[in-house]
Amino acid sequence: MKLWDLYRGRDYHIEPTLRRIREAVEYVGNPQSSFPAILVGGTNGKGSTCAFIERILREHGLKTGWFVSPHLVSENERWRINGIPVDDKTLSGYVRDLRGVFERFGLTYFEAAVLIALLYFKDEGIDVAVMEVGMGGRWDATKVCNAEVVVLTNVERDHTRWLGRNVEEIAKDKINLYVKGRPFVIGSSRYPLYTVALDMGIRDLIVAGTDFTYSGRVEGVNTYLLDYSFRDLTISKAKLGLWGRWQVDNAALGITASSLFACLDHGKTISALRETRWEGRMEILRKKPLLIVDGSHNPYAVAKVVKEVLRVFDAKILFTGLKDKDWRLSLEIIRRHTDTILLTEVSYHRGESLKELYRTAKILGFKRIELLRSPSEVWSFDEDVVAIGSLYLVGEIKETDKHSVI
Repeated sequence: MKLWDLYRGRDYHIEPTLRRIREAVEYVGNPQSSFPAILVGGTNGKGSTCAFIERILREHGLKTGWFVSPHLVSENERWRINGIPVDDKTLSGYVRDLRGVFERFGLTYFEAAVLIALLYFKDEGIDVAVMEVGMGGRWDATKVCNAEVVVLTNVERDHTRWLGRNVEEIAKDKINLYVKGRPFVIGSSRYPLYTVALDMGIRDLIVAGTDFTYSGRVEGVNTYLLDYSFRDLTISKAKLGLWGRWQVDNAALGITASSLFACLDHGKTISALRETRWEGRMEILRKKPLLIVDGSHNPYAVAKVVKEVLRVFDAKILFTGLKDKDWRLSLEIIRRHTDTILLTEVSYHRGESLKELYRTAKILGFKRIELLRSPSEVWSFDEDVVAIGSLYLVGEIKETDKHSVI
């Protein structure tokens, strides 16, 4: 049995609190005390930043546990040891053994997933856990971990129902990931992240662009980190395994966080950056014709992806959205850059209908609108395509991949 199967169709009134997960971990013996952790939060880029951190630390001989959210194709992707997802038999065992604990403390799906991660990592004897935070900070279940380093990539408007109506409130929520006396790495010295952190009295800050500096560039399908410098570590040119100018930011954050946890070797770090992979984040599934998939699902991320992609490639945009996301604004942003759009819908109950997507695209003035009844149809295109709007879209495309990945 998968955890997803256990929770399927169950509706919860989610009360923001750490009480449930704290009581649950204490009940099972506080497995989080067995290993240190690096927490990575933020609106965008936290998954890629985790990927860089995990690969760097693994390259340096550390046994890593890696918790990610959400999954794309298989739920097993959420729990990894040295980059390898948990196998079906092991996952089923944890779900079976912990089912009573989930019910006893009324854990949400995410809290249950975190509890599995903590026990799995303890049982596997990891050296460090790289934990991707959920949607916020103040009430996120990953906060029960023994965090040695905390990273906050950025803050944009997302999950406003839970985190706040504006970026200042969202920043305050996410900055609550901070652990007193531990390094707190943040991805920007700009408002609101840096300003709000200072207003909240946080002084253990390590700030991108101030405490560590770097630059980067994109050349076709290749991305390079240039002139990175933090304390006694410098990197002059490193090829990244992930594409896009914003991956330069994520790589720099990943190096900085890793160096605060372990002493890094220059050569091993260069190798790790080159070998880093992260499914569904500017992932090149095919080169000729080009097919890139990315899980961007909020307007800020969509804007970055579309601007960068159309700057480098003559590609069509395949888009969908979830009903509870601000997909209309994302579609409006796409229209500013192109008058052609491909639309599809995902087979997920939160997915927006193709009819509503088409109606909105017409209102926004797209001159050419093509409808795909299923995301899998993109594999038949002989033109360059970039698919964005939802990780569920990425998952359905990858799940139907019968082609040879490059």
